[in-house]
Amino acid sequence: EHAAMSYAVYLGAIGWNHAGWLDEFYPEDMPEDWRLAFYNTQFRCVYLECAAWAGLAPEIWAQWAGETQETFRFVLESSGSAGTDAAAVEAFGGRAVIVASGRDAGLIGFDAASDLRELTAQVREQMAGKSLYLISRDADLTRLLQVRTAIELMGL
Repeated sequence: EHAAMSYAVYLGAIGWNHAGWLDEFYPEDMPEDWRLAFYNTQFRCVYLECAAWAGLAPEIWAQWAGETQETFRFVLESSGSAGTDAAAVEAFGGRAVIVASGRDAGLIGFDAASDLRELTAQVREQMAGKSLYLISRDADLTRLLQVRTAIELMGL
């Protein structure tokens, strides 16, 4: 058995349900409960603020993990409870990364106004053998796709 492939750079957005993505990203007739499975075919991670995940049952977390590929990561803002955070990592099958806040060292946030050259320079500078999580703070789909192209061109 070989270990699941992991990436140096994981790209995603805060959440996967964005009204502005209907029709442009998600097909109009796609049921809402299929969106995560579709999202994970286009991006490598999703960032969830504490309020979006911590109050849910571990069965929901396990269901989300089951709807995504082994290489997909859930970047979770810490609940502030070590027990809850540990339960989430377990329920997500070890594919959850707990971060202290949006300012965690392994996170690089960007938005529609972010400069692509500066962003790619920041990625190169911070990579040094660890995983980085590039998170779209405003879920601007155009910029998200531009960043995806940029990291693909970087060979990441």
